[in-house]
Amino acid sequence: MPVIFPLLAACVLALFISPPLLAEPHDLVPVPDELEEPMRPVDDAAEPDEPIDERAAQRTTMMAHIDGLIATQQREYGLGALTLSVVRDDELWLAKGYGLADIESERAVVADETLFRIGSVSKTFTWTALMMLAERGRLDLDADVNDYLLDFSVHEAFGEPVTLRQIMHHRAGFEDTFRLFAVADDEPRELAELLAEHQPRRVYPPGARTAYSNWASALAAQVVEDVAGVPYGEFLQAELLDPLQMHDTTPLAPGQMTSGQRERLATGYKPEQGALVDQAFMQIGPYWPAGGLASTATDMARWMRFHLNGGELDGVRLLEADTHARMWTRAFDDRPAAADVAHGFQDRPYRGLHTFGHGGGTAAYLTNMVLVPELSLGIFLSQNSTHTMSPIRQVPDLVIDHVTGFDFHSWLLDRDSAGAEALAELAGTYVNNRRVFSTFAAVLGAFNIARVTPISADSVAVSLMGETQYMRRLNDDVFAAAGGDRIAFVRDADGDVVALADGMGVHTYERVGWFDNPMTLLAAFAVALLLTLTHAAGFSRRAGRQVYAGFAARLAGGAALLAVLAVFALAVALVYLAAGLGEFDISRMPGEYPPLAMFVVHYAGWAVAVAAGVLALAQWPAWSGSGWGLFKRLHFALFAVALLFLTVQLWQWRVIGAPVI
Repeated sequence: MPVIFPLLAACVLALFISPPLLAEPHDLVPVPDELEEPMRPVDDAAEPDEPIDERAAQRTTMMAHIDGLIATQQREYGLGALTLSVVRDDELWLAKGYGLADIESERAVVADETLFRIGSVSKTFTWTALMMLAERGRLDLDADVNDYLLDFSVHEAFGEPVTLRQIMHHRAGFEDTFRLFAVADDEPRELAELLAEHQPRRVYPPGARTAYSNWASALAAQVVEDVAGVPYGEFLQAELLDPLQMHDTTPLAPGQMTSGQRERLATGYKPEQGALVDQAFMQIGPYWPAGGLASTATDMARWMRFHLNGGELDGVRLLEADTHARMWTRAFDDRPAAADVAHGFQDRPYRGLHTFGHGGGTAAYLTNMVLVPELSLGIFLSQNSTHTMSPIRQVPDLVIDHVTGFDFHSWLLDRDSAGAEALAELAGTYVNNRRVFSTFAAVLGAFNIARVTPISADSVAVSLMGETQYMRRLNDDVFAAAGGDRIAFVRDADGDVVALADGMGVHTYERVGWFDNPMTLLAAFAVALLLTLTHAAGFSRRAGRQVYAGFAARLAGGAALLAVLAVFALAVALVYLAAGLGEFDISRMPGEYPPLAMFVVHYAGWAVAVAAGVLALAQWPAWSGSGWGLFKRLHFALFAVALLFLTVQLWQWRVIGAPVI
């Protein structure tokens, strides 16, 4: 039975690539000669003073560079297949497949034929559709979203409505939910019904925090459907895919594809014992607008050209240039030197450039699309496995570095403990705001944290997602790593640091005190377990002796035994939960979520809560008539306090006192 692990679940349908640092762009641009789709004539885009053969040489250089990058990644991580396209100056510069789309049949990846599921890159179509409807005067991005929903409403909270602009910037304030990953592709209910049933709580005032939301993204697609008066899929096909001649892009799930499409879909793989085995496809049913599209590298090249052209492709204009410019403008520009969101697109500063794009991940695929308007450059990359993010993180950035001529240099650590006091206000633990707050699943996101440690007066160490980076201050509250990752600290109206914005642009981490710190939950459990072991050892040592003679002593001893059994039960339940991590497979969530292990931990937590109450009541007989020595009574009292505090922490993290979903 699979268990939902916070870091894995956080990546699904929303895999984001962290941006590197600063460098000035150059005019040099490389490219390949051989393409799997014909290029437009080179001289159409050639600069008057730039010889055609020089540009051809640059293309050849780029192909060799990318071939080397991909070969290294394939060898290093045992990848099955990748597909890639690069556009520049409104041309398809490179479209190429690497590896085998299906290993058993030895079917090669062909850039203009092989389908890859692009995950959350699908959302960029929804955001574009919203901008098209706004341009036509059909909707107002700053109006209450409930004005456009026909079958249900977003719940009231904070005395403020939710707007489409807030949704597009992931600042609507919704908590996260895993429930959409438990919807099968053959789900008979409509999206509107599922959105109403699975509606998450609003946990932050609109605009206050950035927290990525798949549910809200699907809600945006429902708005398109309700406003346009046709199913979202029909709008997508008629208003975007057909006009842009993206004939190889489909919203169909693998099990619903035609036989021809299914034969073109790259098989998903996962590693096992040093080799690859088949990986089942993720299902999200009617939630597909949030991450269910499949496409080819050449179709996605057309999508990149459309956006790099400001809403036009090959004479077909779907958005006016000023509308498209507004789409790539941040509505909440409170950290201009760090990553944020611009109407659904990740807006990430990278080496002195603005990059726009999106990442995506499903059970079997990882994808990234990066657009650099200043270079008229776009890079699309997708792979048919999820065991490493290295290719989709590194290849687009390294292509940009190649174009600009940037040479990487590591930084020398500047450790100055005395000077670090100047950054003491930044130190602490920050918990990702993209998590569940109101149900048992809250505990599953509790350990997606960042830790900030000042190193000197102008540098910090940031531990995030299992990696620690040394970062230097760029300006005010923005810090950058040598590789380019940036973070920004968020302050409240009083100037106090309350959150951290990561380099992906779509996540913030809330600063927490000791009580809200996930480490406090771990410490509470560790102390309770230690006292449980010492009590168990005492029971064993006193077995057969008349230590609990008398009613009061027997009553207190019975309470202690109950507490010992309850804590042991919780420990076993947590081991059961942890054991499920090795079997985690999001493709199996329909019909299996919530898993049995979550219920086991939930009820074991309640057993601890009951035992804590009994132990607290047993203090009277223990201290008044048990005949125990002072040390034993103090030990007994400490055990009660530890279990009571553990109960409070279990409630705080929704292990108890909340639905198991």
